Amino acid sequence: MNNQELNFMMNEMSRIPYPAVANIRPNDKFGRLVYDAYAGSQSELTTILTYVFEDLTNREKEEVAMLLGIISKQEMKHLQLLGEILVCLGFKPYYMSTYGNKWCSDNVKAEFSCLEDMLNFNIEMEKGAIKGYQHLVDVCEEDNIKAVITRIIMDEECHVQIFEYLKGKYCGCEKCD
Repeated sequence: MNNQELNFMMNEMSRIPYPAVANIRPNDKFGRLVYDAYAGSQSELTTILTYVFEDLTNREKEEVAMLLGIISKQEMKHLQLLGEILVCLGFKPYYMSTYGNKWCSDNVKAEFSCLEDMLNFNIEMEKGAIKGYQHLVDVCEEDNIKAVITRIIMDEECHVQIFEYLKGKYCGCEKCD
């Protein structure tokens, strides 16, 4: 992927609306599952704070910092949508996991040996999120929730491509040092 393809992909993704969070019946079992994606150790909350931290600590590579900032804002939208889903399912949007473990700043990885390690970590986080979201879609009985989560998956797949692009552009050579 080159810069022009990246810009095109990001513009196209921004044109796809998020489905409305509406007409959702309370569901205790499914609601508990949503907490892991919302604020578990590998959740939207963790991802937001990780990317904001990475944005602030990678300012010497303007494009990397800029894209991390954009992605963190998209992750904020995901957190908002998941919070709305939790409320519709009859839950309070607490920052905790499925098992009631409260969110902790230790969830944010702050040390990487180089940019490539950071980007590889981010790629794996995004792939893990996709897998978790796909599981939610598989077990969900509400079409409205499935639509929202499917749209979130599209963003997460885009994020993988962005991190792969950055890795190809900045890593594997003296630029990464």
